[in-house]
Amino acid sequence: MKHFFITGTSRGIGKALTKTLLEDDNIKVTGISRANSIKHPNYNHITTDLSDLSDTESIFFPDLHDTEEIILINNSGVMSEIIRLGKLKNSSIINDYHVNVVSPSILMNNFIKKFQNYNNKRTIINVSSGAGRHAVDAWSVYCASKSALDMISETVALEQAFQTFENQIKIYSVAPGVIDTKMQDQIREVSIDNFSNVEKFINLKENNELFSPEKAASLLLKIINNRDDFGDVILDVRDL
Repeated sequence: MKHFFITGTSRGIGKALTKTLLEDDNIKVTGISRANSIKHPNYNHITTDLSDLSDTESIFFPDLHDTEEIILINNSGVMSEIIRLGKLKNSSIINDYHVNVVSPSILMNNFIKKFQNYNNKRTIINVSSGAGRHAVDAWSVYCASKSALDMISETVALEQAFQTFENQIKIYSVAPGVIDTKMQDQIREVSIDNFSNVEKFINLKENNELFSPEKAASLLLKIINNRDDFGDVILDVRDL
C-alpha cells in the first residue's frame, strides 16, 4: 500500500491528482484543504485552513511502518492580489506567505520528524512555479514565496545526504506549467495598469496553451513514479 498526503485537494491539480491516484486500489490518500468534494473508501480528509498556522501545526502524521511508500505533496498555493508592492494589503502578504511557504515548511518538518528513521520509500514533492525562478511584475509575494519553496527543498535535500542511505527522504520542487485553474481566471481579469503581462495570459487561454489540471497531475505522477531517475531537486514538467 502507498499513502499520499496532498494539500489543496478541493480543486485544480490537487483534486485531479487525488482522483487519478484513487483509481489504484493499492493507494490511500489523505487530503488537506478547507473543503472536500471527494468520497472514496481509500480517501481521508483533514479539513484545514493552511493560512491559519494553528490549524497546520495540529497536523501530525500517523504510524505507517507497513506502508510501501509515503509521499507528501505540498500543492496548495495562493495569490490573493495581483498588484505591485506598495499597493498590496498587508493581510494579503501575510496570508500568502502562510499558505505558500510557512504551512508547507511546517508539514515538511512534521513529515521528516515522523518518517526520517523509516526505511521504506519516502518522498516530498513541493509544487513550485516558474515564477519562483524569475521575477514577474505584480507577483512579488508569489514569486518570493515560490522561490523560498525551491530553496527549502534544496536545503532539505542537502540535509538528507547526512542520513544513512536507507533513511534518506527524497525531495523535489516542481514547476507544473501554466495550468487552467481559478488562479488563471483571476490573472486574466487584472487591468494592464496593475499587471503588464495580462495580455500574455489572455492569449495563452485563447490559444489553448494552458495545461489541464489532469495533464499537470499526470506529469507530477511521472516524477513520483520515476523519482530515482531525477538527480536535480528543482524540476519543471515542461522539461520532461
